[in-house]
Amino acid sequence: MTTETPPAVLRLSAELGAGTDLYRRALAFNDDDAERKALMAQVWRDTPWMVDAYTGSHDDNRRLDLMQWCREQFGPEAWPIHGRPGQWHSGGATVHGWTWMGFATEEQMRRFVDRWPAPNVNSQPHPVR
Repeated sequence: MTTETPPAVLRLSAELGAGTDLYRRALAFNDDDAERKALMAQVWRDTPWMVDAYTGSHDDNRRLDLMQWCREQFGPEAWPIHGRPGQWHSGGATVHGWTWMGFATEEQMRRFVDRWPAPNVNSQPHPVR
């Protein structure tokens, strides 16, 4: 398990532009809706190292296995809107087997991507504009 990064450090990192292009696009997508943008920022600001990960379906062993792997590697999942901090977060929507996964650090994200590469599948992640 990795050392936990303090929430204040995570927020400062996100405010200074840390994170992936997906993180920045996810926030920018809601530029015309201040309330929704604030909610998205609250949900993802502590885990700005985001990837569109192939998780399969909600009842798929792949999803269950990768969620368990994340818990073992990084601790309990963050639930920011419920005040529970953590080192990783899984998005609530899965589209054609793809789910946003966010991590507190770039190193954690890279470990995840190395361990859970997308298999050869016919579907691709839906782009965030």
